[in-house]
Amino acid sequence: MKQITLLIVDDHEIFRNGIVELMNKEQGLDVIATASNGSEAIEMASKVNPDVIIMDISMPEVNGLEASERILKDNPTQKIILFSLYDNNEYICESLKLGVMGYILKDSPNKVFISAIKQVAEGMFFYSGALTNAVISEYRSLKNMKSSEYQDSGNEHVHLSSREKEILKYIKDGYTNKEISQLYGVSLRTVEAHRLNIMRKFRVNQIDSAIERAIKLEYI
Repeated sequence: MKQITLLIVDDHEIFRNGIVELMNKEQGLDVIATASNGSEAIEMASKVNPDVIIMDISMPEVNGLEASERILKDNPTQKIILFSLYDNNEYICESLKLGVMGYILKDSPNKVFISAIKQVAEGMFFYSGALTNAVISEYRSLKNMKSSEYQDSGNEHVHLSSREKEILKYIKDGYTNKEISQLYGVSLRTVEAHRLNIMRKFRVNQIDSAIERAIKLEYI
């Protein structure tokens, strides 16, 4: 099993060490570095290039959002999960705009934390619990932006996972999100996250456009 390498960022030593201990107990996860603030996170991300960065939002000087923006500017493919004490729509929407792959609450169960890491490592979005609605609302608001904001990806190569290709084919064939979730035995939220991630990869704001591009690329 390939290890998922992690960088843990939190300014509270006790909480940071607690996450490291949790990760070390989970097979397939490997904490290769830690940081106590946003500035250290930026430096360590460049130095160790982890698969996933787990980063607190509320930190002094350089906060998690600012650090994420700078990290993603240097490496747009870096996968980041932000966590916070607050179910804050502004934070959620800002993280989505920056290209952050995950946002979870600090009081989430351990199994949610682990699921988030594994899903994000595979290139999918993960938003815990009630955060999904805020994410979907933000994405819908993007539809109202001028079409010029969306760059046509044409027939350029877009990487989709095998699961994403399967789900896109089911959508093309008329399956609903609920039906797809039942087929795979996953939550409705997970299917919604797949849809958002597919559209993000194709840089389109409608699933029909993603299907059209996938057909041209002979993915489905």
